[in-house]
Amino acid sequence: MSMTLIGTNMPLLIFAIVIIELFLLFNQCFIYLIRPNEKKRLYHLWLLLLLILYNVAEGFFPDKRITIIHDVPQAFLGFGFGYVFAAYCPKFFYECMELTELRWHGKFGFLFILMPALVFYFILYPINHDISFTRKFVYIIPMVYAITIFTTAIRLMLKHYRQDHDKRLLQERFLVFFSVFPISVTPIFGGWMGLDKWIITTTFNVGFLIVDAIYMRQVVWLSRAEQDKLTELTNKLQEIDLETPLVAPIKPPDNFLKNCLAFGFTKREIEISELVAQGLEYKKIAEKLNISERTVTTHIQNIYSKSGVSNKTSLVIALNQ
Repeated sequence: MSMTLIGTNMPLLIFAIVIIELFLLFNQCFIYLIRPNEKKRLYHLWLLLLLILYNVAEGFFPDKRITIIHDVPQAFLGFGFGYVFAAYCPKFFYECMELTELRWHGKFGFLFILMPALVFYFILYPINHDISFTRKFVYIIPMVYAITIFTTAIRLMLKHYRQDHDKRLLQERFLVFFSVFPISVTPIFGGWMGLDKWIITTTFNVGFLIVDAIYMRQVVWLSRAEQDKLTELTNKLQEIDLETPLVAPIKPPDNFLKNCLAFGFTKREIEISELVAQGLEYKKIAEKLNISERTVTTHIQNIYSKSGVSNKTSLVIALNQ
């Protein structure tokens, strides 16, 4: 039995973890306000916020001493926020792993998490009032979907690594994977094995914080590397002879870099955009960067998606405006 916050069901250990996570949330918000182009940090902020709400709701509810909220809404709050957190994970996967093959999951994956929860908690539970039955069987579809998206993500990560041999990117993707993976197995220990939720929640949160610390360190390292690359690109672009006859006038170098940052391009995407602007074909870009042509195509698709264009000409115009 865990010690609880006075007058509530909130375990003191979970409460302490929530305080730590709130500190991290405000810290990351401050950094994001300084660097609004770091889109991965934004998606991470949403993940952290949902995790905090999940911990708070599960810690306080259900509690018969709280009479202002009916039993049914309390049950939903106590167990439902876990589904909201899990429903965000496919979007988090897609955006932070930068795997275009996960786009469908990023758009529609939440349905496989939320729809079963809505059916069981809003239709079946008010009828039978059997929370044990609800908690056991509501997990079936989300668990099957979790197995599907996790195995797909691992297969794609290894596939892309065999193509580009980028160990840093592979490590970053696995950190994203393991930051949310533990929640997929909590139903096994909670709903089916009956372990106390404070034990499960504590284990999951400690694991999340460890992996998250490593991941954010990786993001900081990547941000610094991209800044160094931008400085290098600035120096290179400033060496361009602006008096050389061109088909169309070139804009100041700063515009190209500012637009790349505004669109949230990664270091690799900026490199590829620069080569596209120089008129290189995909094959030549692949040879120059020592990656596969298919990987170049994947990056180009991400570049088009972020910049809202559909072809090379529009991309060059958008980056030089």
